[in-house]
Amino acid sequence: MRDVASELVGWTFLVDGVGGMIVETEAYAPDDPASHSYKGRTLRNETMFGPPGRLYVYRSYGIHWCANVVCAE
Repeated sequence: MRDVASELVGWTFLVDGVGGMIVETEAYAPDDPASHSYKGRTLRNETMFGPPGRLYVYRSYGIHWCANVVCAE
C-alpha cells in the first residue's frame, strides 16, 4: 500500500478534463481507525470492499474531493 501511495505522487488525475497533479497521498491498512473501511462496509464506502483497482471518491468537510485507490482486498 505504501508503494502505491508514494508512486501516485506526480501523476495527473483528470475527470472530463478537470483535476490536476497528485501532490499528496496517504496509505491506510483496513484496521487503521483513520481508514474509511475501518468500521466495516456501508453504502458510502462499499467500493472499498471490491476488487483492487477501484476508486472510492468522497467529499471531505464539504470542501475537498478526495479519492482512495483500492489496491488490496
